[in-house]
Amino acid sequence: MPRRHRTPLTVMMLGALSACADKAPTFEDASVDVVVTDTATVPPLDARRHPDVMIARRDGATDADVELREDCETPFDDDGDGRANENCACLPGSEQMCFPRSGELFRDPCRMGRQRCEGSGELGAWGDCAGSWLPLEEAENQCALTEGFNNATAVRPPVDIVWFVDNSGSMSEETRYVNMNLNLFAAAMQASGLDYRVVMIARRGTGTFQVCVPPPLGGATCGDGPRFRHVDQQVESTDGLQLVLNTLPRWRDFVRLQSLKFFVAVTDDDSALPADQFDRLIRAEPAFERYTFHSIVGYESRTDCPTLARRGGVYLTLTEQTGGERARICSMDWSSIFRAFAEAIVRRTNFWQLTRPARAETIQVWSVNGEGRRALLPATAWSYDAATNRVTVSPSMLPADNAGLEITYRPSDASP
Repeated sequence: MPRRHRTPLTVMMLGALSACADKAPTFEDASVDVVVTDTATVPPLDARRHPDVMIARRDGATDADVELREDCETPFDDDGDGRANENCACLPGSEQMCFPRSGELFRDPCRMGRQRCEGSGELGAWGDCAGSWLPLEEAENQCALTEGFNNATAVRPPVDIVWFVDNSGSMSEETRYVNMNLNLFAAAMQASGLDYRVVMIARRGTGTFQVCVPPPLGGATCGDGPRFRHVDQQVESTDGLQLVLNTLPRWRDFVRLQSLKFFVAVTDDDSALPADQFDRLIRAEPAFERYTFHSIVGYESRTDCPTLARRGGVYLTLTEQTGGERARICSMDWSSIFRAFAEAIVRRTNFWQLTRPARAETIQVWSVNGEGRRALLPATAWSYDAATNRVTVSPSMLPADNAGLEITYRPSDASP
């Protein structure tokens, strides 16, 4: 029966790698991990090296009629037995890349494994191929799953934002900025279409160090509104986090169990309660297992910010740990701060839920228009939260004609 050889990988890689290096790496170079992602550049078989293939085709044989045989010049499983380069002679102790499936199945994000030449004599045999990312049966033998979403409307849960403002004697200007800009923040939330609510923990009133939120967010005479609850509480320089916990019974019924939770600290000082203690205590509360912390605090020296009492190190730690936003307490443009915080919250609500945990480095997000054409979104347009297995896309990054999304990824529980 005629035999069929596979194209040597050194030939396959010429088109794909010619622009990447002056000298194409070979599989004997164990320090180079080469990934072939485009087989459209594979040149035709050389009839002088593979005359039996050409004869088979002249005789009318099909691929099904051709006997598969392992080709020791490729890293693939050419004969379809689930092993790569078995019974191929090699130098004991050497290593090479391998892929225990056929070359036709090697597509991004498949990954080559490595195999070691075993034996103690002059020649040895290649051992098992370890570390490959293999095709997935549930993905039609592709190396990535594709999840399609029929329209561009993401899951958008309600949002609850808890602010607390330092009312101590060094905060007169900062308190005035909060009063001036909180409705700007609310307007941005309203424009997003989100179902949102705001809790304010601060001394209520119209005094120099008091917070008064007027309509439309607040009610008449600094009162509450449908989306706003003011917890009238004096907040001193260092007790803001502790007061969030202490006042929880006064605003717990206003926030929703299923909502995304955000905290915003406004202070020119630091917290007496350590970050790890606050994190542990708030996560122990029902529906607060996950939250995001934003900070308007000091994170420079008093040389840069003369009115600063202390750097807000605890708040900055919570902000970094939860992926929140931060802004300088000494900033003169608080309108930009409030808009940026609102936009950051909106971005986190536009998410798609994946059915399986993903390898973050393999995720690709594609926009699909009404005609079915796909466009790859840049990595800056979306983010992935491994804890919730959600891909969040900025609404501003979706094209106007977007009709849906496709998200491709390698499951984290797939080999290896």
